[in-house]
Amino acid sequence: MGNEIASRTTKPKVNYLLIITFMVAVVALFLPHVKQMQGPISGTESTLSQIQKTKVLRIGYEGYPPYTIKDPATGQLSGYSVDMANYIAKETDWTIEWIQSSADTKIPDLEAGRFDVMVEPIFRTIPRATRVTFTRPYAYFGYAAAIVRKGDLRFRKFEDLNRSDITIVLRLGYASQTYAEENLPLAKKRVMNVDDISQVFVDVLSGNSDIALADLEQVKAFAKEHSDQVDALFVENPPASVPAGFMLRQGDFVFCNFLNSAIDYLEFNGILDQLDKKYRVSAVREKKLWFLPSE
Repeated sequence: MGNEIASRTTKPKVNYLLIITFMVAVVALFLPHVKQMQGPISGTESTLSQIQKTKVLRIGYEGYPPYTIKDPATGQLSGYSVDMANYIAKETDWTIEWIQSSADTKIPDLEAGRFDVMVEPIFRTIPRATRVTFTRPYAYFGYAAAIVRKGDLRFRKFEDLNRSDITIVLRLGYASQTYAEENLPLAKKRVMNVDDISQVFVDVLSGNSDIALADLEQVKAFAKEHSDQVDALFVENPPASVPAGFMLRQGDFVFCNFLNSAIDYLEFNGILDQLDKKYRVSAVREKKLWFLPSE
């Protein structure tokens, strides 16, 4: 009886090795996520920490008037996004290094560390979001607006383009290309890999294509400069829109949080409104204000 009681009150043996092994496994599981939230550069150091040390903000650009405009004679950059970046750099006492990229290399260049961020309005699409991190939008942009030759009245509505006898010219890698492929399956597509969007529009003037689809601001700018040669279509109510913001390396949430705060400051202090007027852009920060029900 005594032995029986003793056996009942004996404390079970604790397998400390098993507990330690479990704890190590848990830490190993969550450690990569903690590092990712801090930043992808130098282990746990964010891009922001690097910039604070060097005082140099490296910005990639493609060239997207009126947001980034490069003077062909001097190489000097100007534009809406350039002004935004200069304001941020002034407030932080940083200098800016501008690094040229392109439509098809901007994401690989960013991933390779050639620059820290792109401040041009990069469209926040689902495929891109699998590879990069975006700031919150600072505007919504219309796309799939059109350029046709002066007096071409064949296209009253967007659906009129979905015909097998129509050739649409598009710029490789841009949102209008994807939109046309998904929504205009019958039309022929002529996709051009060019550095300047005007080359796409000139393709219509030369008669190689019937119509060009592009971002709203690009269409409006070209139509204004060549009003005697072309007409702009679908500019009052573009077929599609997308939010756009800065683009940075995936997972660098510390730097992203800083940039979001900077955009908030520029917006709520009226600086973005001033830039809207200065560069005469129609992109809006409230999508609901743009698309009103048609009568």
